[in-house]
Amino acid sequence: MSQNHVSRRRLLQNSTYAGVGAIILSSCSSGGGGGAKQGAAGGANGALPPIEGAQVVLDPAQFPKQFSERPEFAQKVQAGQLPPVAERIGQDPLVLKPIHETGKYGGQIRRGYIGTTDFLGGAGFCGGPDCLLYWDVQGEKVNPNIARGYKLSDGDKVLTLQLRRGMKWSDGKPFTADDIVFWREDINLHPELGVTGTSALRAGGKNVEVKKIDDYTVQFISSVPNSLLVELLASYDDMGGLSGAGRFYGGGYAPKHYLSQFHPKYTSMSEVNKAAEDAGFDNWTAYFKDRMSWESNPALPALTPWIVTRPISSPPWEFTANPYSIWVDDKGNQLPYVTKVTMSNTESPDVFNLRAVAGQYDFQDRNLTVANLPVLLRNQERSKYTVHRAPNDAMEFGIRINLAYTKDKTLGDLLRNVDFRRALSLGIDRNQLNNTYALGTSKVSATMASDDNKYFPGPQWRLKWATFDQAQANQLLDKVGLTKRDGSGFRVRPDGKGRILLDYQSVRGLADFVGMGEMIKRQWQKIGIDVNVQQVAPPLILQRSVANQVMLSGHIVGTEDPFLKPDTFLPTNVNSFPGMIGIPYAKWFASGGKSGVEPPKSLDLLKEAMRLYQQGLQLPEAQRIPIGKRLYELHADQVWSIGVFGFGLLVFGIYEASDRLGNVPGRIRNSLAKRSPNNLFSVTFYYK
Repeated sequence: MSQNHVSRRRLLQNSTYAGVGAIILSSCSSGGGGGAKQGAAGGANGALPPIEGAQVVLDPAQFPKQFSERPEFAQKVQAGQLPPVAERIGQDPLVLKPIHETGKYGGQIRRGYIGTTDFLGGAGFCGGPDCLLYWDVQGEKVNPNIARGYKLSDGDKVLTLQLRRGMKWSDGKPFTADDIVFWREDINLHPELGVTGTSALRAGGKNVEVKKIDDYTVQFISSVPNSLLVELLASYDDMGGLSGAGRFYGGGYAPKHYLSQFHPKYTSMSEVNKAAEDAGFDNWTAYFKDRMSWESNPALPALTPWIVTRPISSPPWEFTANPYSIWVDDKGNQLPYVTKVTMSNTESPDVFNLRAVAGQYDFQDRNLTVANLPVLLRNQERSKYTVHRAPNDAMEFGIRINLAYTKDKTLGDLLRNVDFRRALSLGIDRNQLNNTYALGTSKVSATMASDDNKYFPGPQWRLKWATFDQAQANQLLDKVGLTKRDGSGFRVRPDGKGRILLDYQSVRGLADFVGMGEMIKRQWQKIGIDVNVQQVAPPLILQRSVANQVMLSGHIVGTEDPFLKPDTFLPTNVNSFPGMIGIPYAKWFASGGKSGVEPPKSLDLLKEAMRLYQQGLQLPEAQRIPIGKRLYELHADQVWSIGVFGFGLLVFGIYEASDRLGNVPGRIRNSLAKRSPNNLFSVTFYYK
């Protein structure tokens, strides 16, 4: 059978799982460390345990006065191969109070990943996080992180960051303000690298100036009030640290002493192109991007607590403790406790989950499918692990619509017709999809915020154009003018060139988005719309997305915060897969109309949404909230993406941990916008 089709056996299996969803939520428990076996759902009544995690110690008076280190580092100090631990950490350590107890050194954590595009599996666990600022475990307050402090001034137009004195890259070279300015001026705003600056550093239609004050002080200067910049520096965007964003020329900083050798400003164009050619790359920009990719270049100096010692492209992907880690526990022990992390690769999600059931992963937070949750739970005692539940704060599945699609102009024009999009949305039986693929643990919804989200516009918007109503869907399609059908009952294209055949592309990884596409195909056939469903390799769909060749894609849609993570909600991303609303439009908005494609009149409300988004970035929270609500209303009413379900366990909603690991949170906040699972604070994990 073709990989583009879901087998009858698989469908029946999933339907059976749906029937046990309620049992799962009522028969498992979860919580903190110690005591009886913990499970996926909370208590005997299915209640969730509280969110918990390591706490950042902010009061310098509470910092440890002396430092300890792992024995192998101490031996290198004795041999003169490393400086003393206090010199390596610097004057301003990042102090964590572990969730349960002080750990001990040693051991190796086994994890898994699915292909080279699953790079966030390493960044999320081994990356620290390495962003300049970061959220507390509740996701409510921004704390210092790589930067030791911050202050807003001049009517919120100036953000001053104080860096950690004596902090060093993993190769022992100083980390200073020069590394932030180098990233901004020579990478983020370099015209040949094609990134045109990050949206996080654009306010009032103008770029934010990044200015060095001294070696350990940097200012971000905006032309308009920009209070949200603090949260943007802490969140999941292209300012979010070198480990997660470096491959896209992001991160917020970069090692100038290392990367400048690959940059024409610091050598010459002929030299960098020659180096690129010798390394097998077409030009210096491609080689520079490769050298800046944390997951694939072990030579890249990093600020992460573990550093890459074997690249993602040559499995197993391996990490070892960074001798220059600034993380320490409240007793002065340099973190991480665990020496090594090893990640095995498999291209098959099914094999991946079988390995999880067999206990071959010591900790796994990505790619565990809800369909396998009953099996994972049944094997906890046998394989000596515990399953934890962390419901998502946002939408988990929907259809990203490329509103800028022009490969087939006739079909592209249909996608740009709001009544056509509404009809497609009304033609989906969300309950069937939720029960089959999420075990009924998610909530059916338009692309919307959760009920307790500050931007939620009200319950009347939850199912806006998102009920299952084939009759109304047919009426809207007739209204669009698609009244003619072929001999098989499919609606005919407006240009008369055969039936309407939409194209749905997706990958299997986070969930069975391909199988969901097949179910939607059968549902849409009932309203006369045919669909070609393709399973595509992750690198290919990235390539096609940037080239504007993807029409529809099944994936995560929407956002929990339209200002912190807008790229799956509004056209803000110019160079990667999340920008599915229309990368040509995103380029037009980002450049102020100088490049890209202007949205047509049928998408005037998209222009209005982008205007509101830019306005909201400048406002304090109380004034920003009504604008955020309006953005959700516009998105749901205009169906810029088709939300299906969310707020459940489908995407990153379950994680398993070996019973031998200590300091594992019973539940974390599952928030992509706030960089989960970095909030695990895995540097404090240890083997009991």
